[in-house]
Amino acid sequence: MIKIRPHQLFDLVDLSSYHERIVKIVLPDRNAPILLETAILLSLAKIVKPRQFFEFGTYLGVETLNIAANLDEDSRVYTLDLDEKSLRGLHQDVHDQPLTLTHFENLQRLAFLGTPYERRITQLKSDSKAYDFSRFHKQIDMVYVDGGHDLPTLVSDTQNALKMLSENHATCIAWHDYETSKYPQVTEYLLNLSASLELFHVEESRIVFLIQNHERAVTELKLGGANNGGRKG
Repeated sequence: MIKIRPHQLFDLVDLSSYHERIVKIVLPDRNAPILLETAILLSLAKIVKPRQFFEFGTYLGVETLNIAANLDEDSRVYTLDLDEKSLRGLHQDVHDQPLTLTHFENLQRLAFLGTPYERRITQLKSDSKAYDFSRFHKQIDMVYVDGGHDLPTLVSDTQNALKMLSENHATCIAWHDYETSKYPQVTEYLLNLSASLELFHVEESRIVFLIQNHERAVTELKLGGANNGGRKG
């Protein structure tokens, strides 16, 4: 796992134009994502410039809105979460259960509903382990994996994310909840995955990411990681 400081990622966003570095972010409340992690995701989006974005785990739709508000007008955002049928009999990580209940309690109040960005967003409903992703294969430029944190779901979501990455464009996968005490399986899995893929962990955050088809970004991040102590874990 290559460790980098947040500024090493932020510095890859066009430094010659502050206009390009302006983003729109929902101000946080107790349920909203951490601002640093939102800034990391938006920086990755600025670098990759995804035409299509796929999110595992809608939750309250705040990060969905943050992403949609900062992509080009002709981009598409797909966000996948459980439907009520899939929830019945589902074996979840114990820490995911209250988040799922909160999601269902707020289905009519998701953050992006009623905003100008809603038209860019497509909601999908299913257990991700049972969903047919074939229509997205090699079609998606950026994926955010923040759905179920049990190991079978994490592995399935990651495998599907890799299959969805486009081949003719810069691409990125970002995973959430790395080095989080309540999800040790996420940390172990991503550390193992880093033996075969060049994964970067942004320190002070719970985000790990992969960038492909963008040689300059990868080279600069690896150099920054080497200056920051290189591989750890």
